[in-house]
Amino acid sequence: MSDDQRPTPVLDNPEETRQKLEHWLASQLNSKVRIPALNVPEGTGMSNITMVFDAVHDNAQTSTTTSYVARIEPRGDYLVFPEYDLDIQCRVIEMLSQHSDIPMPEIVAKELSGQVLGKPFYIMTKTEGHIPPDMPPYHMDGWLTEQTPDTRRQLWQAGLSRLAQVSKLDIHAPAIKAVLTSLDIPKNLDEQLTYWENYYRWGYQRGGEFLPHDSAERALKWLRVHQPEEQAIALCWGDSRMANVIFTPDKSDVAALLDWEMVALGDPLQDLAWWIYMDELFCHGLDFPPLEGFPSRWESAQQWAQQSGYSIDQLHYYLVFAGLRFALLLGRMSVGQNNEDSINSHFSSCFEVKYLEKILSETPA
Repeated sequence: MSDDQRPTPVLDNPEETRQKLEHWLASQLNSKVRIPALNVPEGTGMSNITMVFDAVHDNAQTSTTTSYVARIEPRGDYLVFPEYDLDIQCRVIEMLSQHSDIPMPEIVAKELSGQVLGKPFYIMTKTEGHIPPDMPPYHMDGWLTEQTPDTRRQLWQAGLSRLAQVSKLDIHAPAIKAVLTSLDIPKNLDEQLTYWENYYRWGYQRGGEFLPHDSAERALKWLRVHQPEEQAIALCWGDSRMANVIFTPDKSDVAALLDWEMVALGDPLQDLAWWIYMDELFCHGLDFPPLEGFPSRWESAQQWAQQSGYSIDQLHYYLVFAGLRFALLLGRMSVGQNNEDSINSHFSSCFEVKYLEKILSETPA
């Protein structure tokens, strides 16, 4: 899949944005601030706009430079999600930063009214480290291809360990419970399935015409028929994958977990399934061999089970759930880009749909 099939949201008028951001950040930090330039990296995501910039803080006698990352809510037609709520993302990140040992980015300022840039945004101190590339996939290109198999295995296992830490978070601790109770997010599997059923009805409309996605419809029905009881209700990261992890500069651990826009409550096994599915999809699903050193599906599942204390008996169900969600997201992008090949085949020609069908056909272990 090429970069233009997963577009990075566009920032309108970067120079005007730079000037407004410079003035606003100075008022928030109560210091003189200069932002020489804004950088909007390509391939950094499918929804929020990401900006990376240095800010020069001019004091009476010295100047210091700090690197920041800003996330801006996207606007426009054919967005990936029907609604964006940066406040939810901020509150989850701040909650985990303040009330857990899970490594998170540091939010230094946020503006959620839209009065400064015309849309909500928040700013984080840039976390130094290594992020596995998203496009092209890390199995094909990037710094992971240059590592030894042992290093790759250690990085994968470090990420899984932090995922297990998220799964074990005590959501009934008073400070955490207070935040999660107030969030407008799906809070069990049934609510999540309803969300994705509604997403399908919303996301596949174009010019008053509904565009059917045959495999997604089959998967949605299968998920309802085979819906299991959750083994527990836990915090689910949502977009839990290697490309949303910053590894420490020495590649020994995780420095931060990124992108909480799909956060929900549910069976924690769904985060493990998404982690595994997204890795498999971007190697096996593209008929490309995985890098040497990456553990198998079952090795990974067993590590997570041991560290989290949860069962993996329903892993197949949640792999289907992962495949369904990602197929719907990419299909929505095809609708927005008017991709006739995908639309005319009812999306059956898409690589992610073929892999969803493969997972559906598997016999649960």
